Amino acid sequence: MSDVRTDIAALDRLEAVRTILRVLSRATGMRIALVARVTEGSWTACAVLDEAGFGLRLGDELPLQTTY
Repeated sequence: MSDVRTDIAALDRLEAVRTILRVLSRATGMRIALVARVTEGSWTACAVLDEAGFGLRLGDELPLQTTY
């Protein structure tokens, strides 16, 4: 399994990811959109559009049981 920092760096280089997050945000009316890497025990933000001011940043990790 690749290192999460490698995944974050790869996604950060792709303008298409930022575009997709903006489109999803506008289409759903939600002011936060992201790509997460999910494992059996954690959820890690790998690409984030946070127009809601939630404070989620690249690399932030949440215990899986605190997410949906």
